[in-house]
Amino acid sequence: MERAEWLKKMRSMAEELYDHFSPLYWVDWGVSIEETHQEFLQKFLELVGKPGVILSAGCGAGLNDGILLEAGHSVVGIDQSEGMLKRARQHYPTERFPQLRYEKMGMQEMTFHEEFDGVTCIDALEHNFPEDYPLILRGFSQALKPGGVLYFTVDDSASEELEAAYQKAKAMGLPVVYGELVDRVEESYAKVIHMQQLPPGDLADSAVYHFYPSLDQVRQWLDQAGMAIVAEGSGKWYHHFLTKKW
Repeated sequence: MERAEWLKKMRSMAEELYDHFSPLYWVDWGVSIEETHQEFLQKFLELVGKPGVILSAGCGAGLNDGILLEAGHSVVGIDQSEGMLKRARQHYPTERFPQLRYEKMGMQEMTFHEEFDGVTCIDALEHNFPEDYPLILRGFSQALKPGGVLYFTVDDSASEELEAAYQKAKAMGLPVVYGELVDRVEESYAKVIHMQQLPPGDLADSAVYHFYPSLDQVRQWLDQAGMAIVAEGSGKWYHHFLTKKW
């Protein structure tokens, strides 16, 4: 299979998986926000300052959007899963939260231009391909007003698994590049896609495409996108970047 065709399949499977399990968000899956995430969200809000308009990219079921709303901001949430957006709208109905709207949109499809005071992308970039990753960071920069603030996380939990996963995927004939963790995706996907209860965490994670760039590569892409790093640090599973548009 050619890489472009395979990537299209990986994206479709990820969307179907999140659509399938979306009704369980806010119910069976916990809604607590990890301590380091809370810390960086507060730093982000301090940098943004007065109430403005925030883009919540890869918003999922809206877990972090309440914090943005409580700080007085208007919020635009985007996600490629319509099921997850439906769950977010149920939790934040328009009649109660007119300052919040959700749109079905992949991050690589953004066309915003200097519309936002801040952008968040929390625990979502790992499902994007290496071809799209720098494009998405440039899209965030373009979406921000001059001096706007971007907070995003990079999943670095699988760094020790990448070499073995890469070699296994190549032996399977998959058109992979280093950093992709995909050797169990199709097998695990077939097991979980018809489940009505949430599968164990490891099985759920292995059923969806992941890409783990090096942190140095992310820093280089940020520089190319016109974003300056204000603060960064590691927490449980994720590395956090707080950046500002030049």
